[in-house]
Amino acid sequence: MIFDSLNIAASSLQTQQKSINVVSHNIANANTAGYSRQVADIATLTPESVGGLSLGRGVNVTGISRIVDPMINSALSNNGSQMNYWTTQNTGLNSVANVFGSLQNTGLASALDNFFLSWQQLANNPQDSAQQFNVRTKGETLITNLGSMSQQLSAAQSSADGQIDSQIQQANKLIDTIAALSTQIRKQENALSSSAGTANDLRDQRDQAVRSLANLLPVQQISDNNGGLLLQTASGDLLTQDGVARHLARGTAIGGGFAGLVIAQTGQAVNIGQSGSIGGLIDLRDNKLGGYMSQINSLAANLAFSVNQIHASAASATTDTTMTAGQPSNVALALNDPAQSAAFANQIVSGSFKIHVYNATGTATPAGGTAINITAGTTTMADVITSLNAVTGISASMDAGSRLNITAATGSSFALSNDTSNTLAAYEVNSYFTGSSAATLNLSTSIQASPAAIHTGRVDPLTSTISSSDNSAAIAIMQLQNQAVSFDGSLSSSLHNRTTAVSTQYGNDVATSLQQRQYRTAEADSLNAQRQAISGVNTDEELVSMIKFQRAYEASAKIITTTNQMMDSLLGLIR
Repeated sequence: MIFDSLNIAASSLQTQQKSINVVSHNIANANTAGYSRQVADIATLTPESVGGLSLGRGVNVTGISRIVDPMINSALSNNGSQMNYWTTQNTGLNSVANVFGSLQNTGLASALDNFFLSWQQLANNPQDSAQQFNVRTKGETLITNLGSMSQQLSAAQSSADGQIDSQIQQANKLIDTIAALSTQIRKQENALSSSAGTANDLRDQRDQAVRSLANLLPVQQISDNNGGLLLQTASGDLLTQDGVARHLARGTAIGGGFAGLVIAQTGQAVNIGQSGSIGGLIDLRDNKLGGYMSQINSLAANLAFSVNQIHASAASATTDTTMTAGQPSNVALALNDPAQSAAFANQIVSGSFKIHVYNATGTATPAGGTAINITAGTTTMADVITSLNAVTGISASMDAGSRLNITAATGSSFALSNDTSNTLAAYEVNSYFTGSSAATLNLSTSIQASPAAIHTGRVDPLTSTISSSDNSAAIAIMQLQNQAVSFDGSLSSSLHNRTTAVSTQYGNDVATSLQQRQYRTAEADSLNAQRQAISGVNTDEELVSMIKFQRAYEASAKIITTTNQMMDSLLGLIR
C-alpha cells in the first residue's frame, strides 16, 4: 500500500507539472494573434479493487483542450469579409472626393450653368463677337471639367485594379499556408493517441489564416474528422482540400474592360460577390467608379448631340465657304448602319436637310434652298455627296480622313437648315461639339479656329434669308439645360438633373459605405470581445491556476516525503 501512495503522488506530480506547462504556454502566448487558451484535461486513473475496496490510483492528463467557440470564429470570418468590403469601398470613394467635392459650387454643375448662361448672353447680343468668344470659353471650361472627371475616375479604376492584383497574391499565399497547415495538422493528430486531443497551435494558426483570407474574400469551410479542411468561396469555388491548394488568377479582359477572377488551374470564373476587400475593389472599380463614369459619359453624350442637333441647322448672317464633318464615314454603308463609327449614327431617321447657296451679293439660288433627302437604312454618304454635287455653287467630297467636306465655289457661300434626319448632327457637320463621351468631348475644329463659327440664328426655309439679329438657335440651345433628353439609351432626363444625379449618387454611396463600415467595426469589436472572453488568455487567471497547481505539486511532494519516511521506519523495524 505504501508503494501505491508513492505511485499516486508521482502521478500527481506529473499531472501538476504538465498543467503548469500548459499555463506557462498560455501566458507565453497571451499576446499572440489568434491564439486560443488551452487547458489540461485532468482525469482520475481507473481505480483498482483491493479487499473489496475500490482504491484510487491517482490522476493523469488525458489531453490538452483548445477553448474555442466555432460559432464566434465563423461570425468573425463573416464580419471580417463585410468590414473589409465596406472599408475598401469607403476608402476608395473618399479617394475621389476631390472629383465630386466641388461639384455643386465651382465644378461641373457650375460649368454647365455658365455654359448655358453664355448662350443666353449671346442670344441677347447675337452680333457681339465678345459674346461668341465667351460661349467658346465657357464650352472649353465645361469640356475641361468633364475631361478631368473622366481622367480622375479612370485613374481611380486603374488603381483599384492594381490593388486587386496585389490582394490576389496575398490570397494565394494564405491558401498555400492553409493547405500546408492542414497537412501538418493531419500528420500530427494521426501521430497522437485518439484521446490525446488535437494539434492546438497548428489549428489556431490555420484559423487565423482563414480569418485573414476571409478579409480578402468570403469563404466557406468544412472540417473533417482527420484534421483536414475543405475551403471554398461563398459561391462554391474550391480553394483547398486535402492539403491541395488552388490559386486565384486574372481572367481575360473583354471588350477593353478589366479582367475578372478565375481559378488558375481550371480557368473557371470566380464570383466574389459583395464581400471581402477584393469584392469591395471589384465593386468599387466596376459599379461605383464605373457607374459615375457612365453617368458623366451619358451627360457628355446627351449634351453634345442635343446641342449639335440645333447648331447643325443654325446659321449666321455671315455664311460659310467650307465645312468638314467631325466624324468619318464608310461611303459604302448606309448612314445609320451599326458598322459606322459615328457614335450617333443610330439616331439618323428618314428625313432631309436643306443647303442654301448664295452668290457674292448674298442672293440665294434657288430661293428656298435645295433639299437633300435621307432614307434611313438606304442612303449612304456617297449618295449624299452625289446629291450635294448636283447643287450649283458647291462641291462635296471625302477628305483624307474619310470625312465629308463641303466647299463653296469661288464667290459663293452656303448655309444649312432644317435637318429632320439628324444626319448633320450625327456626323458633326456644322456642329458645336465633337466627341460622344467625357474623355472625347471637344469643340469642333471650326469653332476652335474661330468663335465666328458659332451660329445663333436660322435660315428662313422659304426665302433663304438670315437675319443678323436672329437669336432663335441660341435661345433653343439655352433652353436645353432643363429639357429632358436621351440619345444614348439612358432614361430621359435634363442635363441639369443628370449633373445633380451623379453628385447625389456619390454622396449616397459615401454615406452608405461609412455607415456600414462603422457598423461592421462595432460588430467586430463585440465579436472580438466575446472571443477574448472565451478563448483569450487572462494572465491573472492563469497565475491563479499556476498557484493552484503549485500547491498541489507541493502537497504531492510532501506525500512522497512522508511515504519515504514511513518506508524508512518500516525498514528500521526489519533491521
